[in-house]
Amino acid sequence: MTGTIFDLQRFSLHDGPGIRSTVFLKGCPFNCLWCCNPESISIKPQLAYYEDKCTQCFDCLQVCPTHALKIQSGKLQVIFDLCNACGKCVEECPHAALKIYGWKAESNEIIEDISKDIPYFKNSSGGLTLSGGDPLFQFDFAYDLLKRAKEKDIHTCLETEGFGSREQFTRLLPVVDLFFYDYKLTDEILHKSYTGKSNMVVLENLEWLCRSKANVVLRCIIIPGINDNEMHFKTIADLSKKKAIQGVQVIPFHTFGETKYKQIGTESGWAGSGSVTPEFAEEWINRIRKLGGKNVARG
Repeated sequence: MTGTIFDLQRFSLHDGPGIRSTVFLKGCPFNCLWCCNPESISIKPQLAYYEDKCTQCFDCLQVCPTHALKIQSGKLQVIFDLCNACGKCVEECPHAALKIYGWKAESNEIIEDISKDIPYFKNSSGGLTLSGGDPLFQFDFAYDLLKRAKEKDIHTCLETEGFGSREQFTRLLPVVDLFFYDYKLTDEILHKSYTGKSNMVVLENLEWLCRSKANVVLRCIIIPGINDNEMHFKTIADLSKKKAIQGVQVIPFHTFGETKYKQIGTESGWAGSGSVTPEFAEEWINRIRKLGGKNVARG
């Protein structure tokens, strides 16, 4: 089974319990205005240009088959609409100013690679985590990775926004040990406005997972002026009381991904707040706890 990934991080400590290998799959059904990984939204490989690393040697111009690179005002300019992400310019660049986000990978090769770390997984209660984008966007590939991991007795986590079919979640249930489930907005109209999709399927799938006695951790990004309100916090607190919910991770909004938009030739639609301070995040956590939230911590 072949899929498109844009990163594979071994010895990760922030994507589930223990030491983990995290595979980042390209493709996402949502287009959140605050997305910090815009390179993950499209399933297609994409060229990124790091202007701060470029020495303007222009060696890359000679190898570009689509003429997507040109000189303007003495500096390199990328015409992203012409780029086919062939990667020839990346190979030519001596200063790593160009990079391709996304490449084809075989599921058996990925599992074979991470299997070398099984002793670390066993000693730390770690394993494999699939992230994205949203792995459900490449469901067959994601399922094959998870199935192969379980065949080797590797603990599995799936990070998802929950926008999938009931059939998909039914198939996932036996091969996923822990669901990291994004819960962005309670209000349906706001959810559609800021992500491009309704949250009805998300809520239905979350309820089904809870009834099916899955292990779920809610991951809640909180954004000032958008969802830092009593209704949203009360809903998070109520959800945390469900038996299937192992915990709630409050993720304070940050702007670390803003520069990536320019690097891949797109524009961020976000015009809201800046990064949230740790002190502010703690206030949110305390508010959710006072509303009855259980096992609420910073993510």
